[in-house]
Amino acid sequence: MTETADAQQGFDIRAFTRSAVGSHSDALPLDAFAERPLTPDTVRTLAYLRDVERATMHHMRDVLVTPSHKDARLTAFLATWAFEKYWIADAFDRIVGAQADSVHAERGLVGRALHRIDETRDRLAPIGTAIAANLIGEDVIATHVTRGAIDEYWTREVYSALSDAEARPELTELLATFAHVRSRHRVFFEEEALRRLAETDGARRLTRAMLSRRFLPTGMREEPSAETRYVFRSLFPDARSRGRIARIDRRIDALPGMGGLRVMQRAAQRFGAAA
Repeated sequence: MTETADAQQGFDIRAFTRSAVGSHSDALPLDAFAERPLTPDTVRTLAYLRDVERATMHHMRDVLVTPSHKDARLTAFLATWAFEKYWIADAFDRIVGAQADSVHAERGLVGRALHRIDETRDRLAPIGTAIAANLIGEDVIATHVTRGAIDEYWTREVYSALSDAEARPELTELLATFAHVRSRHRVFFEEEALRRLAETDGARRLTRAMLSRRFLPTGMREEPSAETRYVFRSLFPDARSRGRIARIDRRIDALPGMGGLRVMQRAAQRFGAAA
């Protein structure tokens, strides 16, 4: 693909890959957090966000066994996207590791219990995914990029809610940095979702079917339900929370053929949060 062709599609893949953001370790305010520790609620939430980010590689693997792997522009984006998300997960891990051994112990027990299940799923899931997706064809790509867009809508609201809940300037600045890194992810996924959903009825039907089920952002389904419930209830407990959840759903409504699904409101209700 030429530079001109890439520019015509909007998002500049070459610029994105050339300016990928790596490790945040030098910018982490670990000394400030050591002097004045984060609350246990915040540490628990950061541990959850870390583990959700770590699901990126599994998700990308599942995506790339579908017809998505034939799209060079998409695969180039995903490689850098996964790289940037890896380093965000690393930053969360460093903060959690410096703050609370109890979080490690609590989640470690759960993690070990689920590890064997995950190993089996990891071996078998790509086979079923590949067979089903390749039978469907390229319309399945619309589901992947729509999911990516929703992940970014959700993450933006989570970061904002967490900043309000903890009200620590150091944490707010750090989350703003991560939000800035991820803003390019949102632009790409949203552009692709708008384009692909507008192209075919099949893409819209398939994506709407995915969102009509018990949809959750990427990585959350693999987390213990108790942890997901905790995050929903602690970050989205009140009327202001309803505004955040509704804002995500309005963005989803704006995607072609996706209106009226109440995707995140239904998820919030399922996990006992304000909706």
